[in-house]
Amino acid sequence: MTLIAAIMTVLFLQASPPEPGTVLERATPYVHPAGGFALTLPEGWRYFPLEDGSGIALLHDSSDARIEAFAVPMEPSGVPGLPDDTIDALALRLEGPGFRRSARIRVPLVVAGQSASDRPQAGDVNALSYTGSHQDRRWSGIAATRCGADIVLTLEAGAGHFDTASEAFQGVVESWALVLRGGEDFPCG
Repeated sequence: MTLIAAIMTVLFLQASPPEPGTVLERATPYVHPAGGFALTLPEGWRYFPLEDGSGIALLHDSSDARIEAFAVPMEPSGVPGLPDDTIDALALRLEGPGFRRSARIRVPLVVAGQSASDRPQAGDVNALSYTGSHQDRRWSGIAATRCGADIVLTLEAGAGHFDTASEAFQGVVESWALVLRGGEDFPCG
């Protein structure tokens, strides 16, 4: 993890969420309280929490584009001897019509809260990037498995708006980090 990413992560941990539904006037750090992720909300997009509390959606007024970041409980891979919390099991869960896994990547992982030094600690974790399309829709995303959940960041847009929306999405991808809380809230080791 770079020094800049570590500094951004500390800023994320101090960020408070914007008012839902307002168009963001500037890029804004955001930490989802329960979903285990942090990112930068892009300028010009509207932020909305998902109804089930699992994440957020970002919508752009002038384009048919949607960015979502969310955590969902991990599903069993169904393959004997393949632990569900591995990158290979995650790859199986991402299979489906129109999905193409692009690459294995590393994303920042930050442990925050009660630690030995009582300061955020940084590292990284394996993730998968993917792309896809179906009819007139295209998507791109990153997914990682951590602490019993698949944590996903995805862009979905109409084919005519995908390239423009991809520019904002790239900024979100560059800022995306997984967050684990320390102390009693620390969900796994």
